[in-house]
Amino acid sequence: MEEIRRRRRPRSGGAGRRRRPSSRAAGAALRRKVRELRRLVPGGGEAPAGALLARTADYIARLRARLELLRALAAVYGVAAAGRVDAGSEPVSA
Repeated sequence: MEEIRRRRRPRSGGAGRRRRPSSRAAGAALRRKVRELRRLVPGGGEAPAGALLARTADYIARLRARLELLRALAAVYGVAAAGRVDAGSEPVSA
């Protein structure tokens, strides 16, 4: 009997097609990110992953409030805002 060989489709040099990371690689990347969050967020070391995300959101909100307070204090005391960086934007010159 004659063996039938399948023709391989030529690979499209990657244009428009991405390879999904294996579930093992994706899981390892997620664990690395959770470990980093645990290190950065106060009290995150003992929190389960779901609670860690809530703590992270609270921590970000507190940091933003602190930033606004410090900016208001700087405005009151006349501190120059040269080189100030707003979240998600380029430095703002005074």
